[in-house]
Amino acid sequence: MKRFIQYEPLLIQQLDTDKWTLPVHTHNHFELILIEAGSGQHVVNGNSVAYQSGDAFFLRPSDNHTFSIATQTSMYSLSFTALYVASLMPSGTKSWVHLEERSTPATHLSVSNLVRSGTEQRNLQALVEIIWAERHSPCPLFSNPVVESLMKAILTLLDRKLAQQSLEPATVRPAPSAFTQRVAAYVCRHITEPEELRMEKMADVFNYSPSHLGALFKQHMGESIQQYIIRYKLKLVETRLSLSTMTISQIADEFGFADVCHLNKLFKRHYQHTPTDYRRGLYEQVRTCSLK
Repeated sequence: MKRFIQYEPLLIQQLDTDKWTLPVHTHNHFELILIEAGSGQHVVNGNSVAYQSGDAFFLRPSDNHTFSIATQTSMYSLSFTALYVASLMPSGTKSWVHLEERSTPATHLSVSNLVRSGTEQRNLQALVEIIWAERHSPCPLFSNPVVESLMKAILTLLDRKLAQQSLEPATVRPAPSAFTQRVAAYVCRHITEPEELRMEKMADVFNYSPSHLGALFKQHMGESIQQYIIRYKLKLVETRLSLSTMTISQIADEFGFADVCHLNKLFKRHYQHTPTDYRRGLYEQVRTCSLK
């Protein structure tokens, strides 16, 4: 397996592509990947998870990963070494305990999106964008005092999210086959086209009977194709509610729900709130934070 070696203590890159060309690989550094736009599958240590705008993934040096891109994707990659992290810590202290724990291999760790809150996603995006702008500064990134402050904020946020993640039940699924990855990528690509996601249509595309296609997918993914589609749609709805000003009706139309009532019913079943109440709660969080 390819291993990429980074000699710089801190490196930031931006990628905009519709095709992932790098092989499955590991690193000698930590990497924070922030999805600006696009959708597809992120495969970490053989486990595949759908990604979308706003998602953030944190990789250890021991992790291997690749992407299967469904729609044009823009992302930031913020890479930093363990020595750089240590240099930011006050002498004799351990500021980011959970981050350090990620230095050693542990197969039970989740590969899911690390930052789910719309507010935290926007905050993280803003911090990374400032670091991206600072690359033009005469001072190298790793010795730039502005970047140092920003990185401390990012590492603190990551450590907090890793602490929360460590309390979640560990779930490990077998690595999906190339077949199920293709099906998942197809779903991502056509998520706003209900006709393309009918079982009869998908069975025709993949040259299986509907029942055989459904059975194979559930065997590897642990849920039916329709359950996967609904869960993925609702995750996108959550993002629209957090990061856009679209009306509930517009969101329902975009993802092919029969009507707003149908969307309300499904969303409440999964999130315990209607879309309107969920968005109102986000606004209230922002308002409360702004008054502090």
